[in-house]
Amino acid sequence: MKSLLIMLSVTILLSGCARSSSDVQSENPIGGLEGEIVVDNFATGGHPIELHFKKSPDRIVAVWQNSVETLLALGAGDKIVAALGVPYTDCLRPEYRDEYEKIPIKQFQLLDTEHILMLEPDFILAWSSTFSEKTTKPTSFWHGRNINTYYAANTMPGKKERTIEDEYNYILDIGKIIGKKQKAIELVNGMKNKIASVQQATKDYNHPRTIIIEQMKDNYMVYGSNSLAGDILQQVNGELIQTGKTISYEEMIEANPDVIFMVYSEFNYANADKITYDFLSKPALQDISAIKNKRVYNLPLYSVYGSATRTYDGICLMAAGLYPDLFGGKNEL
Repeated sequence: MKSLLIMLSVTILLSGCARSSSDVQSENPIGGLEGEIVVDNFATGGHPIELHFKKSPDRIVAVWQNSVETLLALGAGDKIVAALGVPYTDCLRPEYRDEYEKIPIKQFQLLDTEHILMLEPDFILAWSSTFSEKTTKPTSFWHGRNINTYYAANTMPGKKERTIEDEYNYILDIGKIIGKKQKAIELVNGMKNKIASVQQATKDYNHPRTIIIEQMKDNYMVYGSNSLAGDILQQVNGELIQTGKTISYEEMIEANPDVIFMVYSEFNYANADKITYDFLSKPALQDISAIKNKRVYNLPLYSVYGSATRTYDGICLMAAGLYPDLFGGKNEL
C-alpha cells in the first residue's frame, strides 16, 4: 500500500504543406498588405483559410487551457482580456500563475457572444468547437467584424490523425501571430530535444507494451495510434497495443499490458488518484502485468489533447512511466 501511495504521489508531481491559391478561402476580409502576418488555419467546418494580421493582436480572448497557457508561455499574458476554460489555477504551470491572476476576466464558463463583443477583441484563440452557432458563433461572424480567429488543428472533430507535429505548428503559429517567434521556436525545440534524449537513452531497452485509456460511463475509451497521446507514447519508445476504440476488462486481461496510462479530464483532476487506486484494486484485473507491478499512471488531459506547450508534460510523464529507472525522478516539468 505504501509503495502504491508513493507511486500515485509521483504522478501528481510530474503533474505546439503548401497549398495552391485555389485551396485558400477568402473568408477573412482583412487585406493582403505587404509586411502583414499571414497564417494558415481553418474556418468553421474545417475548410482551410488564410488569416491576415496587419499587426500583432492587442486584445485577445483565449478559450481553453492550451490557448491561455500558450500565450502565457510566450510572454503575451498582458494581451489577454479574457481567459476562459481553465478549470482552476493549479492546472497551470506554477511559473505562469502570477501572470494569469492579472488577466481581467478569468472563468471556466464561456462568455456569450454579446459579452465577447463588449470586450472589443481583435483575436480569439480557441478550439474548433468554440466557433459554432451553439457556442460563440462561426468564424465568419467574427471575421465579418474584423476579429481574427485561430483554433488548434488537433481539436477538429473527425481529424484522422492528431500528431505532436500539429502541436509544434500550433505553438509556432501563435508565436508568429503575437510577435514571439523566437520564444515559440525555443519551446518547440525543448520538446524535440526531450524526445531525442529519451529515444537515445532507451534505444537498447525493451519497449514496454502499453495501453492508454480513459474511464467513461460504461467502459474505457482507448487512445490509439491516431491520437496525440498515442503519437507521444510512440515518440518516447513505448509500444502501443492496438485495440478497438473501447476496451473491456476481458480484453485488457488478454492484452496484458506492461504499462497503463489513465487519462483524466478536468472534471476528475482532483480525484484522479482515487479513481486509479480503485482501478488497481479491481479483483478481476490482478493478473495483468501493469496491475501486478503497479505500473498504472495518471495523465491529465491537458498533456495529451490539444496540449500545445503542455505537450512537454505528456512527453515527460510517459517517459517516466515507461522507464522509471531512467526518468522517474529526473523530470523538471
